[in-house]
Amino acid sequence: MRSRNEVHMALTEVAIPQNLIDDLSKSFRQGPMLDAGGRRMLPEEAVAKINGMSIVIQALEHPPPHFHVRFAGSNASFSIEDGSRLPNVKGLEKYERNIRKWWSENRCALIETWNRTRPDNCPVGPMAVPPDCLPNTEKPDRG
Repeated sequence: MRSRNEVHMALTEVAIPQNLIDDLSKSFRQGPMLDAGGRRMLPEEAVAKINGMSIVIQALEHPPPHFHVRFAGSNASFSIEDGSRLPNVKGLEKYERNIRKWWSENRCALIETWNRTRPDNCPVGPMAVPPDCLPNTEKPDRG
């Protein structure tokens, strides 16, 4: 029996733009990165495993703002703010560099998706939008 103060939250997933999923999928097909410089293992190892990879942001979530990468039976969560793996999360370690590189190229789109999909009753509100993620505005010509 639940107490009156206990809150039940249903998980609702929101769509990540397909081009973002395609970018990470392409990186996975090229094979796991061995180092931060982008060296990779032989791509043949990952080709058969790429089917079924998904990236999701859930609407009603716990802090901090994060996204899930699901692949080959694993589900790992990563911070939208800095791309780090959430504490005590296991899975997809072999693809950690792929995911972090993809995050660094798609951080602004993840923030926009997170903010656009926050329901009114979400315990985690919108994220602050960093200056480098704000839309470019035309500056007056000073010449």
